[in-house]
Amino acid sequence: MICYAVIDTNVFISALLSKNNDAATVKVFRAIFDGRIVPLYHNEILAEYDEVLHREK
Repeated sequence: MICYAVIDTNVFISALLSKNNDAATVKVFRAIFDGRIVPLYHNEILAEYDEVLHREK
């Protein structure tokens, strides 16, 4: 079964930063890459991803 989902910015960033392959956020990304989840997005969501990824650490 394929699910469609908006991926929250916190989930997106946490998956990218996680060192734990069993983390829930990483499992979401794995499901996206496996085709089990189709991410839905809008320009505002993409802009938020971009803004958060470019924040000072």
